Amino acid sequence: MSFDRLAPFYRSMEIFAAGGKLQRCRMAFLDEIPVPKKILLAGEGHGRFLPECVRRFPQTEIVMVDISAGMLEIARSKVESDHVKFIHADFLEWDGPQGEFDLIVTNFFLDCFTADQLALVISKLGRCATPDAQWLLADFEIATTPLAGLRGRLIVGMLYTFFRLVAALKASALVPPERDLEKAGFSLHRRQTHDWGLLKSEWWCR
Repeated sequence: MSFDRLAPFYRSMEIFAAGGKLQRCRMAFLDEIPVPKKILLAGEGHGRFLPECVRRFPQTEIVMVDISAGMLEIARSKVESDHVKFIHADFLEWDGPQGEFDLIVTNFFLDCFTADQLALVISKLGRCATPDAQWLLADFEIATTPLAGLRGRLIVGMLYTFFRLVAALKASALVPPERDLEKAGFSLHRRQTHDWGLLKSEWWCR
């Protein structure tokens, strides 16, 4: 899996396809969470959420882990802070520090994994989190109503087809993360849906 080929065009693609919808999902609860001491941004990509974290929490240590060197360079160019660390790694192979992060952020990241991979990723993130950690999650989902559900399946299906061809993504369908999050000791605190139920923002707590 590699997003390097898409890195130079990713922000333009996002704005063209979705306007500001994805960013609104990322930002849904950022102003409401307790001030974190250490943040882990997993799969942050081109870094639209990162500058907002730096702006709101200028003294907080932030670690960004991403598989794409190209995405990391773009994200790095958006911030000037001694409190941000960039790590180029495949999260499936990365062994992060245990019990250090009181905020975990996975924006449009968990949808990149198959069911087996997702269980491993969430377990790893859970081990990196403190006993009282918060978890912010933004992602796609399929609405339960017939018309919105049909629309969601069509859009999500096209997205998976595109990213499987261009980025060698192994996943081919959304895998609900709720069970694995609960296994990791998190409970859903707040939730918002957007765009006919195609997008969701969630705030989980330990």
